[in-house]
Amino acid sequence: MRTFIAIEIPAEIKTALSGLQTELRRAGAEVSWTKPENIHLTLKFLGEIEQRLVNEIERACVETVAEFQPFKLDLTGAGVFPKARQPRVLWAGLSGEMETLLAMQKQLEALLAAFRFKSNEKAFRPHLTIGRVKSNRHARELAARAEAYSLPALSFDVREIVLMKSELLPAGARYTALAGIELNEK
Repeated sequence: MRTFIAIEIPAEIKTALSGLQTELRRAGAEVSWTKPENIHLTLKFLGEIEQRLVNEIERACVETVAEFQPFKLDLTGAGVFPKARQPRVLWAGLSGEMETLLAMQKQLEALLAAFRFKSNEKAFRPHLTIGRVKSNRHARELAARAEAYSLPALSFDVREIVLMKSELLPAGARYTALAGIELNEK
């Protein structure tokens, strides 16, 4: 099964991101939009795994979050990867207690390396993917609209991480939580 580890985003923020998507659609670019209900912060994409690994991955998640108390993240700005001239990913940014987030993600990476999951070659750049650009048609206008858009000042508390199953269907991806692991509430 195809899996990843993520932080779920509250409905209020998904609604705000849906508004951003509505504005960006006006650019007329060819984009595969992330369904608002599917927007999340990916901590680690695991890819295809065997069912027998689920419990061990969950234990690695439990061990990771045991060292972290809940922390706050803020929704901040939007943009594109890799560059405005040829965007491939539309994203909404995050700020807040980034040192905690980065430390937790790094620890998770290290523990999952024991299961032979490769470490990401690129540095972890926390973001919420809101769409994937399919062509360069109207891409510059799309990037300009993303960077000019003013997201509402919203924040949320990270209280758990979730091991998710991803099924790729003709109507789009369907995510199912396999395990939710709460941070340490000391």
